[in-house]
Amino acid sequence: MHVLCYGAGAVGSLVGGRLAIGEAAEVTLLARRAHVAVIRTRGLGIETPDGTAVCKHVDSITSLDDLRSAPDVVLLTVKAYRTSDALADLVPVLRGGARLVTLQNGVGNEERIADVAGAACTVSGAVTLSVSLPRPGVVQQNTAGGGVALAPLEGGRPVSDLVDMFARGGFRVAAYPEYRAMKWSKLLLNMLANATAAVMDVTPAEIARDPRMFAIDRAAFREAVRVMRALRLRPVTLPGYPVPLLGRVMAGPAALARLIVGPRLGGGRGEKMPSLWEDLDRGRSDSEVGVLNGAVVREGARLGVPTPINALVTSALGALAAGRCDRSVYRRSPEALLTYCP
Repeated sequence: MHVLCYGAGAVGSLVGGRLAIGEAAEVTLLARRAHVAVIRTRGLGIETPDGTAVCKHVDSITSLDDLRSAPDVVLLTVKAYRTSDALADLVPVLRGGARLVTLQNGVGNEERIADVAGAACTVSGAVTLSVSLPRPGVVQQNTAGGGVALAPLEGGRPVSDLVDMFARGGFRVAAYPEYRAMKWSKLLLNMLANATAAVMDVTPAEIARDPRMFAIDRAAFREAVRVMRALRLRPVTLPGYPVPLLGRVMAGPAALARLIVGPRLGGGRGEKMPSLWEDLDRGRSDSEVGVLNGAVVREGARLGVPTPINALVTSALGALAAGRCDRSVYRRSPEALLTYCP
């Protein structure tokens, strides 16, 4: 099986590299020029909690024009706001019948992909590992307990062969019958120390330690759970993460929730800044907050479920990304965030 990792940053490089090392697939990484240059010269360095490895039998390209053969599977790992551009680029590949697996954060990507690739060739996926790209040519897996979740769309092909492929790549992998429940469960995980960390310019560990900051995340999380209920979706356990249990804990007393969730939040990602912070810090005007907290707001409005905290966080982060607000105003200040007025 030939797998193309399209947009091979941190997630795409880790997944592709491990699939190649495990001889689970023939792998091609489509990535930025600097990353590809190092991979072609030295191989792809993979750092995990279990040790380090160098993957030298992986192809790397900067353009689809350089593909040596048509892929059977495309793993889409670009940010959600680049999905449309990626799909336009991938049309010739998809015409050949390749399945497209989205490993992107947020909800709504599957529907956009299915409009182009068709539901039968679209697979929903999620990665529950913390991953980073410290420098070109090297990918770092920061946590050990997560894995890969997969689900077909309605009427889609079974994903048993993909489950087997990821398992041979050394991943903990699980398949789900309902992709929306799986992706909304991943969204619940993305509620924690992500958008709030970006707005207040703090680490996940700082949010875990501060009752005021944690309270904002808890409120946003609980709003998302209520929207899920209105959608008639139940949280599901993801690889390494008992999301239903997390929901029950977050529904309990605030102090107890922070006592239980805080250490894992601070210890799992600790000082690693989340993706929304990275985009904001790099001066990008686009943000995935629209498919995370923003999706909660949109679905809540459609279903009549109030989502004031998610609306507040979405609006504040959007204003910061657009340069309409000074980041210093909200730095380490949950009070400033809660009094934000668009």
